[in-house]
Amino acid sequence: MFKKYQPNFRSKFSAGGRGKRGGFRVRGPIKSFRDLDVYTKSTALSAEIFALRAPKNFELDEELKILKDLSKYIPKMIAESYGNRFDNFAVAERKLEKTAEIITAIISKLDFIILVLKGKEKISLAEEIKEFQEKMERLLKDYSTLRAKTLNLKRAWIRINENFNKKT
Repeated sequence: MFKKYQPNFRSKFSAGGRGKRGGFRVRGPIKSFRDLDVYTKSTALSAEIFALRAPKNFELDEELKILKDLSKYIPKMIAESYGNRFDNFAVAERKLEKTAEIITAIISKLDFIILVLKGKEKISLAEEIKEFQEKMERLLKDYSTLRAKTLNLKRAWIRINENFNKKT
């Protein structure tokens, strides 16, 4: 009867949905943390980072290891904050703030890697390096969007919590 929801991250996070109030549209009831866009997007981005391989002759293995370590915490923190939002809202709010901090650390690490690649561009213009740099720039854009969406989720939860407290 109903079509199964298939996420399309490129269209969700593009600028095309701006005509509506803040680009937000309810897609259906949120039954678990897996229904949150920020969770599905963070999981997909984390999987992209785990699939990355540094170009040859670049000493980026340590930087990629740090990226992998940071990226795996984001979906975990979002899931935990979802679980805490009704029993201990202050903890849920802090976890979303921490998630935004981790995303900021990933963004700064991606900036660093892009700068390293741009510095080596003159030495080697190999296709592999250009492709890797494009992946880094796309990840940077997607993580910037994810950070904004995480903070928007936090604000929405605060509004819901305030409205709930007014009714009781």
